[in-house]
Amino acid sequence: MSNFVDTCFKLSEGHDFVVFTLHTIVWGTILHLMNRNDPIKLQQKQQQQQQQQQQQNNKKTNPPPYKLKPFEILFLGIMVTVTFINIVLRFIKGVPIWLLQPCHVLSALLIYIISNKKSDSNIFYLYFYNLWMPLVGILAVPDDSWFYYSWEPLVFYLHHYAMLIIPFYYMFFNHRFHAHFKSSTSLPIEYYGNIRLSTLKNRLRLFVQVFTIGMLYHSLVLGYGGILLNEDLNSMKCRFTGGEMFGIYWREFLTIGGWILGWLVAVLPDTLIHYFFSISKNNSTTKKNSILSILGDGFNFIQSRINLEIKKNN
Repeated sequence: MSNFVDTCFKLSEGHDFVVFTLHTIVWGTILHLMNRNDPIKLQQKQQQQQQQQQQQNNKKTNPPPYKLKPFEILFLGIMVTVTFINIVLRFIKGVPIWLLQPCHVLSALLIYIISNKKSDSNIFYLYFYNLWMPLVGILAVPDDSWFYYSWEPLVFYLHHYAMLIIPFYYMFFNHRFHAHFKSSTSLPIEYYGNIRLSTLKNRLRLFVQVFTIGMLYHSLVLGYGGILLNEDLNSMKCRFTGGEMFGIYWREFLTIGGWILGWLVAVLPDTLIHYFFSISKNNSTTKKNSILSILGDGFNFIQSRINLEIKKNN
């Protein structure tokens, strides 16, 4: 990797230090403002008090134990296997520092989420709202020089596609982390309810917080780490191939691209899934009725627009 760093397009270490410092200040300020006087925290305290009171009334002290489903065991086996192979390969190639790349860190987080029976929706969404990172790994076609063995590309793509598919298993089929979903697989809401997921506004706020944490990781760990170790971690030091059009601002472009991909791969699907599966406080209709409701709303909207145009013409 050092040879690549020596020949790639990069800026001076002093310039990089200033850039990563500015990025850290900006993202740190945003995260501080998002966390300060967070109304969700107050709502969470109130919800926890209500849950404790309800548990006392029901004489329940512990939530029911969770048992991993067969698909979870399969996914866990895949993630443990590819992660172990990647760790061994990084040491064989003499680049264990590459284990700081976001996809390896997220892999460890996903293994923890699946295997830990006490994992909650907060840590699941810390992973899910960072799903744009493994997507970038797939979209940025790896260079053949990365691979020593003929089977490495298979491990690479299995690794990244598994990271993308597994969270959607939890979104569609196993609602272990969605107590507020109207589903037979949802866990009891009195134990696993999360106010951060209750409204679209709260979920968007959570996405901004998670995205900000990801950006801080890029500047503090990958940025400063690249300067100290003279390594290119996730294109923080060297401009990626094809990024010539962005000049010296390729890192800012990656930030914007990550934000857009985050919306496409996480926020929009999450919003649609919540629309169909969430328990309505004021309506107890079934999922089928929810679909019919969308069609009905669309039909009514079109009809109202037609009537409005007719009135204008008259």
